Amino acid sequence: MALAFLITSENLQLLSERKVLKEAEYAALLDAAAVIESARSEAMQIRAEAQREAEERRQHGYREGWARAHADHAAAQVSSAAEAERQLGAMRRTMAGIVMKAVQQIAGELDPDIILEVALQRVEALVRAEPFITIQIPLGREQAVRSLLDRLAETQEWPRRANVVVEPGLEPDACHIQTPSGTMEVGLQAQLEAFARRLRAG
Repeated sequence: MALAFLITSENLQLLSERKVLKEAEYAALLDAAAVIESARSEAMQIRAEAQREAEERRQHGYREGWARAHADHAAAQVSSAAEAERQLGAMRRTMAGIVMKAVQQIAGELDPDIILEVALQRVEALVRAEPFITIQIPLGREQAVRSLLDRLAETQEWPRRANVVVEPGLEPDACHIQTPSGTMEVGLQAQLEAFARRLRAG
């Protein structure tokens, strides 16, 4: 229960207990109370500051931890994507090898003149407007190629100005078409290699 004081010019009386204090004693009591209150206030400020600093450290640690976790997660995703891409590339190469073996086996049983005819039909639109055309073929294919060109000129409007040149160093299934715009390889092996590159590229 709070205490009540009676202040006089001579003394201060504690009403509840009827104890009389001198003014000097009362002044000392007030000073002590002020010191205690000041200490309590300072303690509260120190505690509030400590709590604020602790919260800041906690938030800072949380942000650092989150950033670290986010970076680790991103690195893991990049690693997983790289591994998936590597596996996909290996799968494509494997599938390309399997398909190429099957295609080579089938192509090896086809008439080389038929293969060349199909290739020339496909490039006809590319060479139609060229001022001159040179077709390089391997030894032993000249007569067959000239007959093929004559037939294509009649049925497909293939240019009759093509010049056939025998190159003994070419592979048996090779065929190079040279124009002012560049050189095209339309032989069987060149077509198979282009097909394999498309397979590997997906």
